[in-house]
Amino acid sequence: MSPRAIAVGEALIDEFPDRRVVAGAPLHVLAHLAALGWETAMITRLGRDADADSIVDAMAAAGVPTALVETDETLPTGTTTITLLPEGGHTFAVNAPAAWDAIVGPDPVPDHEVVVFGTLALRDPRTRHAVDRIAAAPGFVVVDLNLRPPHYDATTVAAALDRADLVKATAEEEHEVTSLLGVPSLFTSAATWVCITRGADGASLHHRSGEKWDVPAKPTSVVDAVGAGDAFLAGLIDGLVVHRDPLGALRGASHLAADTLSRRGGMPAPRKRT
Repeated sequence: MSPRAIAVGEALIDEFPDRRVVAGAPLHVLAHLAALGWETAMITRLGRDADADSIVDAMAAAGVPTALVETDETLPTGTTTITLLPEGGHTFAVNAPAAWDAIVGPDPVPDHEVVVFGTLALRDPRTRHAVDRIAAAPGFVVVDLNLRPPHYDATTVAAALDRADLVKATAEEEHEVTSLLGVPSLFTSAATWVCITRGADGASLHHRSGEKWDVPAKPTSVVDAVGAGDAFLAGLIDGLVVHRDPLGALRGASHLAADTLSRRGGMPAPRKRT
């Protein structure tokens, strides 16, 4: 039987200067897990609008079931405005109001091995309540820090870390969280696993026992950085949960991230029809 993963949080439209793209960190993670053979389910909330139709179509194309997608009669489907910087990289403005801020979530929670969420989903008390209930169900809890100012505070970040079995953060996010919470490092959290990504400088994975694994970044020509961290997280989850191989998990994660960096968009490359 295939492993099962659910994610709760934002599915939205990224608005670039030249295009609009279906996105959302938890959706990206599930899409990559689906491509790796996982059974998945996305718990999110969309408006009754054309953007919602685009997201549902993209989920179906990626093999992510839509049965747990909620429809809001008042709030619009979420959007994020992305500004490309002259020196490279980009900035985000995660717009509000958005339907994904009002997720109710299924009751009972579907059976799963893994549940994924990011701190962005905690910005509104309604979805935060749903995340708390879903993350309390039996399963391996994965937290992507995914810090987007001003949509986080010490209380919500600390609560997310307390829930986590695996935490993924960039080096910049680790520094921000240690300053925010007044702790020496993320490795003092309750999580069994902590992964720190450092872009071109690779990534490290730490186990609560004190063991540590490092991999260099896979060389690649960067076309679009959006979603690369989400692809990395999917590879890491697959390697740890299915293959139980920490070093192999880091290598697989690095490979998926490099593939995503080499093309536009955070979703996996379209599956080839046979």
